[in-house]
Amino acid sequence: MELSARDMEVVRVVGRFYQLAASHVAALVFPDTSETPVDRTLARLVKNEALNRIGRRAAGPQGGAGAYVYQLGPRGWWLLGREGRYRPYRSINHHALRVADVYVDLVTAERQGGIKILHAELEQPIGNARPDLTVELGLVQKRQKTSYAIEVDLGSEKPRIIAAKCAAYLEAFRRGLRDPFPYVLFLVPDEWRKSEVSRVLGRLTDGRDVFSVGLFDELAAGFSAAP
Repeated sequence: MELSARDMEVVRVVGRFYQLAASHVAALVFPDTSETPVDRTLARLVKNEALNRIGRRAAGPQGGAGAYVYQLGPRGWWLLGREGRYRPYRSINHHALRVADVYVDLVTAERQGGIKILHAELEQPIGNARPDLTVELGLVQKRQKTSYAIEVDLGSEKPRIIAAKCAAYLEAFRRGLRDPFPYVLFLVPDEWRKSEVSRVLGRLTDGRDVFSVGLFDELAAGFSAAP
């Protein structure tokens, strides 16, 4: 079965993020339509093996059933020209979904006119550092550009791991591997984790102004007030 241009856009965006919930696909590819076209498209792509449905994401605070999560199917793997044997994930990758949440928040802020996404890249190395998402944003009100290396933190890593990540960024900063060097932003789920990461950052002896920490829920507002 031939895929439409929008079908292929769905396949590409799922392949880019490894896993996406149906809500992510709706926000990125179907921003101005009802749920029905999204559901029909995803069901059709699963049927012809362009996508593979894994299960449901955990429900949010409002309760109810969580959104289905999708990854590339064997045909989608082939359509995108991926190398090697197709090996699907067997479980939901909550970290990958959180990275997608962040990107969707940025796209939503862009549509509202506060920022302009000039460039976005997943897992782009900066020396030995490997941010989850690197973005270059145009700040509309300030008429300037700012780059961020975003670390999506689910609160599961010990402080020493956070410190090691900071050390990798500082090494890259001293070596001048990016010009200008991006602000490193740790996004965390709650105030407790924010305090924990802040304590790690507070022990840095130099380059402290490169780093910041914020809550997922404050993302859009934080970029509007970015340095």
